[in-house]
Amino acid sequence: MGCDEVSNGGIRPGAIIAGAVLLLLGGTMFMERTGIADISFGRIIGPAVLILLGMQTLLQSGAIAIYSRRERLADGTDETDVRRRRGGLAGGLWLVGLGCWMLVSQLHLFGLDYRTSWPLLIILSGITMLVRGSR
Repeated sequence: MGCDEVSNGGIRPGAIIAGAVLLLLGGTMFMERTGIADISFGRIIGPAVLILLGMQTLLQSGAIAIYSRRERLADGTDETDVRRRRGGLAGGLWLVGLGCWMLVSQLHLFGLDYRTSWPLLIILSGITMLVRGSR
């Protein structure tokens, strides 16, 4: 592996994000066309952005995919520089969870709306604190 090649274990975050966008778009269209939910694209933009930002944080901050850069030193040995951002797992989990909560509440899935689903935010906060505390 050359000095400027980056290895992330075969994970391509861009492809994963693009796949998630297509899944969200296709699922939304399917639910709207089959009458499962009356979905306006304007109502899902905010939650979708949070979910995608959270996924990007999870994939690129080392929470899920750890990437490294291997450099060859002058003496012929290899040095690996592993990069991670602190709080990536908890922060990404929070954004994905918040986006999912908003999506469920706005689409009234499972009979939930903002008035009835707010305890889920307390559960999400507890999960996030557990993840942060276990590091």
